Amino acid sequence: MNKNKGRGVAWVKPAEPSFLKKFKSDVGYKEGPNVDTKRQVMPTLDDDSGSDREDELPQVVVLKSGDLTAEEVKKMKDEIQAGGSSEKGESPVQ
Repeated sequence: MNKNKGRGVAWVKPAEPSFLKKFKSDVGYKEGPNVDTKRQVMPTLDDDSGSDREDELPQVVVLKSGDLTAEEVKKMKDEIQAGGSSEKGESPVQ
């Protein structure tokens, strides 16, 4: 089998019949995505995915002394985002 034969294959979309054009216009049909639109590069999202909304945050339960409170967690998150003083090997909780 010749490897180069497959490269010359192409598909051309045939013209749409008039009865289909009329039907689509009567119904208000809109074309969906095609192969070319699916291959387009999606826009990149910013780093803030919105997952830190207040209603999506985990619930903080303090059972005993030494557990982190909601305020302490917020403070630690702010430090991490600002490039805070805690390093990878250092544990913030003792």
